[in-house]
Amino acid sequence: MNALAPYFKAIVGFIAPGAVVLTSAVTEGSAGGVAVTPGEVITALCATVITAAAVYAVPNKPSA
Repeated sequence: MNALAPYFKAIVGFIAPGAVVLTSAVTEGSAGGVAVTPGEVITALCATVITAAAVYAVPNKPSA
């Protein structure tokens, strides 16, 4: 588990935006209604990859 510790921030940065996008994709007001469209899947994947990459690129604050 400690081997993944440096990546926890990026993992959460990957999961969180995808969950938000997919949750909003299954509302009745979305393009697909209660189903997820291919465009919504692509949007979720882009959001997860871009956010995880950005979070991973920012270094953690060194401990004092």
